Amino acid sequence: MAKAGSIPRFFRSTSARLSLRFAALYAIITALVFGLSYHFADREISEWVSDQLAEDAAGFAHLYESDGLEAVQAKLGGFAGFNFEDYRIYLLEDADGIILAGNVDAIDGQGGGYVAVDAIHAEKPRYEDVTGYLLHSVQLGPNRLTLGTSTYFLEELREVLGRGFVTGFILLLLAGLLAGIIVGRRTEKRLTQISATLKSVALGQLERRVPTTGSDSDDLARMADEINRTIAQLQQMVESQKQISADIAHDLRTPMQRLRQRLDVLLNAPDLTPGNREVAEQAVEIADDLIEIFHALLRIAQIEAGQRSVRFAATPLAPILARIEDAYGPVAEENDQTLVFGIEDQDAIVLGDQHLLTQMIANLVENALRHSPSRTRIEVTLARADDSILLQVSDDGPGIPAEEWDKVFRRFYRLEKSRTTPGNGLGLSMVRAIAELHGAAVTMNDNNPGLSVLLRFSKAAPRGA
Repeated sequence: MAKAGSIPRFFRSTSARLSLRFAALYAIITALVFGLSYHFADREISEWVSDQLAEDAAGFAHLYESDGLEAVQAKLGGFAGFNFEDYRIYLLEDADGIILAGNVDAIDGQGGGYVAVDAIHAEKPRYEDVTGYLLHSVQLGPNRLTLGTSTYFLEELREVLGRGFVTGFILLLLAGLLAGIIVGRRTEKRLTQISATLKSVALGQLERRVPTTGSDSDDLARMADEINRTIAQLQQMVESQKQISADIAHDLRTPMQRLRQRLDVLLNAPDLTPGNREVAEQAVEIADDLIEIFHALLRIAQIEAGQRSVRFAATPLAPILARIEDAYGPVAEENDQTLVFGIEDQDAIVLGDQHLLTQMIANLVENALRHSPSRTRIEVTLARADDSILLQVSDDGPGIPAEEWDKVFRRFYRLEKSRTTPGNGLGLSMVRAIAELHGAAVTMNDNNPGLSVLLRFSKAAPRGA
């Protein structure tokens, strides 16, 4: 079905429309060329036949002047022996209209030019394919000689020329259409590759590049090279930004941990007043939040660098969901929320890091619990579709506006601009980083009401691996 639908989709493309327009223009020009060629060829052949009749008539006139009427009659008698399919007719009459020689009885409208076969009267029936004659008359003294040539062979030649031109036109038209479609399909394929690469880059896959041939033979090749250079520069800038974040987190983590230790010493001081103790406890909480942010940034940097992939193993997802249900079920009850787990495939196994997979799913569940009001139903499902494993976390809470779906995966991005609710804006960033490390696609959808987050693991690990 997909292959059948791709043909109409191709003809809706710009490259296909341009190819078909050029093919149509080529067909019109070819038709004009063939039409004019046929017209001029037909005219030349007709003029050649008329010229032959005129030369024959002039020859008889010269013969009459030199050898007399009997010589003319004798030569006309030779026509009777060679008259294939009534090709030639002749009629020699005296001044009174008496036939002196001829292979027809009468010719209506004698003179020159074309006459239909009905204008020729003879005892012998005319050949059935003969439709007319070209005539030429000449005076031989008091006598009149009319010579005629059948248009049968001329029409046969016209038919052959017409068939040849039509066949040639059809073949050239088909060749032009085929060439246009081939060129259009190649162009469409290259444009599709460019479009797919740009879509992947927009989804954060900055390592993708447009396939190139290594030459700048055409505009698309040069455009592909420019796009690849732009993506490479963008990748370098993003990696530099990530590296800066990781470096800052790494450099500040140690001082913050030392600060946290100093605050612990301060809290254990015997002479600390209640007011100062309260302030110190608040400082400890702030320090813990900052340390957690630095740890999260470092974990995201490690995940994006692929450092944790060396610990991948065949990991069943059902036990992970069971542990998350045990951990967050009481939290949901305390918040007057409903947390439901629906596991259709108990044997779903993926190749990955168990700790990271647990953290990814826990982040999604915790995010749904934190940002949904009481009486919200949160459902976690695990199923299999063909060779893919589908893990979905959905709720019927307030949801997220569709225009914000891509933005929430950015680091430190939060829907609440005032930032008064708990959180650091790194939870979903870590979800995407872990998912990409495991080759899973993360998509958000409207749950009507609420939000649905789908994790699609494209390849399941073999059972028993």
